[in-house]
Amino acid sequence: MEDSLTTIAVFQYSSEALIIKGKLESENIRVFLADEYTVDTDPLVSNAIGGVKLQVNTAQVEKAKSIIKSIDASLLKEEVVCVKCKSTNFKMRLVFKNFILKLIPLNGQFEYRCLDCNTNFKAKELL
Repeated sequence: MEDSLTTIAVFQYSSEALIIKGKLESENIRVFLADEYTVDTDPLVSNAIGGVKLQVNTAQVEKAKSIIKSIDASLLKEEVVCVKCKSTNFKMRLVFKNFILKLIPLNGQFEYRCLDCNTNFKAKELL
């Protein structure tokens, strides 16, 4: 039987993905991080390539999803829907409140933008 992988979550940076990977592996779930090293080499390409993809064996998808939901349901790829039109057609971006922080990006917040109705929403609004 051939092992197939399913992407269940996408992260901007590998450090975020590694935390979830560690939790899943502690529950005996095999995890693969696609594009981890590409993003580590050049973090600015993360949006262009779709971020770091957390993949698990297809047979373990449901178990992995239930573990991730217990941590934060908004981490799951298909759990993100627009708060206004319920679309799953969105893009994620990093937003900085302060002009200085735009020049030196030390800390920011993730925000989703619906590509259908142009509504901006944060992951906290999804719960």
